[in-house]
Amino acid sequence: QMWEEAIHICKELAEQYESEVFDYEMLSDILQREAKFYEKILKVLRPSPDYFAVGYYGQGFPTFLRNKVFIYRGKEYERREDFEMRLLSPFPNAEKLKSTSPPGQDITGSPGQYIQCFTVQPAEEPRVRFKDRSIPEQITNFYKANHVQRFSYSRPFKKGPKDPDNEFANMWIERTTFVTAYPLPGILRWFVVTSTATTVISPLENAIETMMKTNEKIMSEINRHQSDPGLPVNPLSMLLNGIVDPAVMGGFAKYETAFFQESYLREHPEDEGNVEKLKDLIAWQTPLLAEGIRIHRRKVTEDLRPFHERMEQCFLQLRAKVESQYGVREMVS
Repeated sequence: QMWEEAIHICKELAEQYESEVFDYEMLSDILQREAKFYEKILKVLRPSPDYFAVGYYGQGFPTFLRNKVFIYRGKEYERREDFEMRLLSPFPNAEKLKSTSPPGQDITGSPGQYIQCFTVQPAEEPRVRFKDRSIPEQITNFYKANHVQRFSYSRPFKKGPKDPDNEFANMWIERTTFVTAYPLPGILRWFVVTSTATTVISPLENAIETMMKTNEKIMSEINRHQSDPGLPVNPLSMLLNGIVDPAVMGGFAKYETAFFQESYLREHPEDEGNVEKLKDLIAWQTPLLAEGIRIHRRKVTEDLRPFHERMEQCFLQLRAKVESQYGVREMVS
């Protein structure tokens, strides 16, 4: 299903048939096939593959595996448990490590075999040709999980005084980035990791990331429903309700108590820019929610009408609060 790659090959062949061998029958055939690949990109749903980091630790492994980490591309819809079984079958004596932290000398230097496996997220490479342009999601989605050489693993940890009412205030993230020798997928489904780097993300930076992802998710749902009016409304219902209904505990109220108090800025004056960035993201979420609710109103069935009306009421309260505190944002259609 890597039709983007097939299109490149079609273009090469078309050039040969048209300008080198003058075989117009074959040229016609290859152009028709190319057209079908473009159509499939827009119309066929492709599952995003899962990627796994696998470490082979201990002196019991052959040299090409010993104490090295590899990134594997899983099969379509493959669960981690199934992948691990497939991975462990050639090494019946290997022990599976439960921790995701890099093991110490006692493991790497031992005569045994230890395998570590956990899911990693592909880090999309920025693409200049897509920058500041409205591109259909079906086109951009391919590049989020293909032609990728960097992968990340995030581990949350608590630091500082515990706040029982607000877990976001001291939720730090340790993020490890793995770089592979070649982009995946390639001629193989797995490549060795050539470098790793670890960064620590503060609770405020984590809140900004989460808010950006939520806004992108709402925008993505809006685009999907606008390009395909026949889509079922349930995923949109769950997404919107989880944000606007305070009873569901969605939204950003916890961020306000954690980061927007005067006491926080007195202790962390360097975070002023990031606090403003988070407020801006909250303000921008309102027009996105308004558009999502407008689509939902148009598509909701009669039996779900009371649910929709409650969601509208919650949104009106939320909108009034956000616009009075963080300003009004206008979304261009």
